[in-house]
Amino acid sequence: MSAYILRRLSITGVALLAALTQSQSTFAETEATSPKNDVRGFFALPVELDLDSGAANGDAAILRIMPVYTIPVFESWRLVNLSILTLADAPGTPAFPGDSNSQKTTGMSDFLHASFYTPTPAGSFNWGIGVMASLPTATDDALGSGKWAVGPAFRVVYRTGAWNLGLIGGQRWSVAGSSNRSDVNQLLLRGAIRRQLPNDWFFVSAPLIVANWDSDDQEWLIPLGGGIGRKFPLGEYPWAWSVQGYYNVVKPDPAPDWVVRFAVIAAIPFGKK
Repeated sequence: MSAYILRRLSITGVALLAALTQSQSTFAETEATSPKNDVRGFFALPVELDLDSGAANGDAAILRIMPVYTIPVFESWRLVNLSILTLADAPGTPAFPGDSNSQKTTGMSDFLHASFYTPTPAGSFNWGIGVMASLPTATDDALGSGKWAVGPAFRVVYRTGAWNLGLIGGQRWSVAGSSNRSDVNQLLLRGAIRRQLPNDWFFVSAPLIVANWDSDDQEWLIPLGGGIGRKFPLGEYPWAWSVQGYYNVVKPDPAPDWVVRFAVIAAIPFGKK
């Protein structure tokens, strides 16, 4: 396999695996949809659809299903868990540089799980530390890394008035997997900025920043943008939907220029003290 193909597969894996972690920031958004009372835990099922545009080898659609749940631990601590299943319809990898003859690849990407040990919220600021791990479950080489990877992770959340701010990050290194695939050495950061607006509307910006440390000269993927959404009740639980758009102001050459995201979140609080 040529160095070009290995590099292209590596970047494709970075983009998809990094896209998985963007749902972690919806934890902060989901907390904001919960009733303002003392809730120790909740279950949520965010679903996101990303439509990528502008990549050299074609557009892609990425669907993420992301159950989030918390488990109370001791009196004032909890374990926040996030599992992410990704389905993708993405361009294949060209056989040679400049070759546009690549077929679409549809299937499942790598599975990601993260757990954070965090105190039960008692004020405006909250934090957590934990671990992030990915499993090579992709049904096609172009949709995953082919590696088992693990590393530390963190989250911070701050609320003040109508603002809800958050940051989640993690560094992963490959520890096992196919010897024919590039190693994983990636930093993933996801911000979450949410501003409540009148009549249950809100502004949201949740950019994903990726650093692929093994890349020679194109380590960073940095998007800029945001969107608007609205909360609505469905039964006794609060839901929220949003539409967002991002432009990659810094990116590796094969990455898309634009991303349009459609998201739906349902928050189900439980375990009231």
